[in-house]
Amino acid sequence: MNDDKLVKLLKKNPSKGLSCAIDIYGALVKTIVTRILGYENQQDIEECVSDVFVELWKSINNFNKEKGIFKNYIISIARHISINTYNRKIKKNLATTLEEDLEFNIDLNDEVTKSINKKIIKDTLKNLPQPDKDIFIRRYYLYESVKDIAFSLDINPKTVENKLYRGKEVLKQALINNGIII
Repeated sequence: MNDDKLVKLLKKNPSKGLSCAIDIYGALVKTIVTRILGYENQQDIEECVSDVFVELWKSINNFNKEKGIFKNYIISIARHISINTYNRKIKKNLATTLEEDLEFNIDLNDEVTKSINKKIIKDTLKNLPQPDKDIFIRRYYLYESVKDIAFSLDINPKTVENKLYRGKEVLKQALINNGIII
């Protein structure tokens, strides 16, 4: 089935159209989602793939073949949905990861505590010098490996580890000085 017929089918009969779209583009979408989310949680990958096809169904009327080919339209939806899912996952895990790594025993169920501590962390990160700030954000917000950070910044991995250590010490001191709530 060509893309023109698939688009018409999606508009006329969404269930059949989605079934065909999944058959034709399912593997491609799953590959994109997996590359962005990572391989560790198959349930997240499957949910995200489903979200991509739901978004395709919702936005099929926005597709304009004169602006590009259908395959690229699906790819852009997959990338957008995957990146949003990844960012939500990062935000959800950031406070926990940093607080565990800083070895504080904080009640993560207390929303006020989380809010105050996040503000202290955010303000402290803003004031870190470059490339320390980039290194810290790449490691704890984007979950990049030390090796990848070192490669992209063209510095030694040991330098990255040292800057992360010093950054954590600065952050720990800021949390203590600003009245961390434990």
